[in-house]
Amino acid sequence: MSTRSLPLPLLAVALLATASAGCPNESYRIKRDELMKLSQQPPEARASRIRVVQSLGDQDTPPEPVPVVRGGASVIIVAPIWVGGSPRRHDYASGPVHEHSHGGGLGRGGDVARANKESAKAAIVIAAIVATALAFTEGIRYDGYVAVHPMTPVHLWGPNGEYTWMPLAEITPEVAAWADHAAVRRYESPFQELGRRPLDRQGFTYSLLLGSSEIALIGQDPVPGFLAHLQFGYFPLHQLGLQLDAAWGWGNDDFNNTIFDGRYSFELDVLPLDAGIFHAGPYGQIGLAYRSDDGIQHSDQDTLFGVGGLLQLELTTRLALTLRAGETFTHDEHLGELTFGISIY
Repeated sequence: MSTRSLPLPLLAVALLATASAGCPNESYRIKRDELMKLSQQPPEARASRIRVVQSLGDQDTPPEPVPVVRGGASVIIVAPIWVGGSPRRHDYASGPVHEHSHGGGLGRGGDVARANKESAKAAIVIAAIVATALAFTEGIRYDGYVAVHPMTPVHLWGPNGEYTWMPLAEITPEVAAWADHAAVRRYESPFQELGRRPLDRQGFTYSLLLGSSEIALIGQDPVPGFLAHLQFGYFPLHQLGLQLDAAWGWGNDDFNNTIFDGRYSFELDVLPLDAGIFHAGPYGQIGLAYRSDDGIQHSDQDTLFGVGGLLQLELTTRLALTLRAGETFTHDEHLGELTFGISIY
């Protein structure tokens, strides 16, 4: 089986996410539930601790500047007037078929395993570029708490793209109920970051892990080789996630012939253990493994089962280093593996 048949959809999704992300900007989004909570607090108290997530690219950029005059510790704002009805509105719009043999059948000749290995290398390079880009966008964006001035301008977007703004102290529960989301900007008032939230896996995730694994030979004991995992998935809960895993491994026999093993599976991750910045838990896999051996011109496939453990080191709210150790049961062998890399949430 060619490595191109399954990894490319994963890479396409990851590349799309990267292209649409952009760099962190000076706006910090306030989600609707947080805005509702703030609107029910006394005006003088609501500015001391606000949960925000830094925006990316041109997200949450107001369509017009807010006039702010700073003087000492005070902030004077020319605020809009809203008397009944909906808030003042502005029009705002962001703005070839692959073949493989089954069940021990003979291949078509040629260096099939070597070709798969080269394709996998190219995919890993692309995956590494995506991982680096995501680490510098999703990974480093601020997700935590800030303190601002009570009269800080809050930019408000309605459910249909309507836009208005008003001081934080003047936002009522009615305004918060109307707004789809809101944002504050770092340079429009006194602004202090109070600290990031701990690692939060909930939502989509992307991981690239590199390391080693035993590679199963035909009629011989497994040999040590290289292994890479590319993973894309979703965590409905912080402790529980389901991922698509594409793993590519290769090694050489005694005559320096290449053996390639592509492993494609569904993976369940359970990480209930938190100890400060360290997190841990087990994983399980089920899928298929496709092997090609240039030494005897042979290709086959087999079911795959995997179990092991994950250890994570928290870097930010959305970024962690992941160490993975386990065994894969396929090709009538127990194949140990150890990989290490980056996970972005």
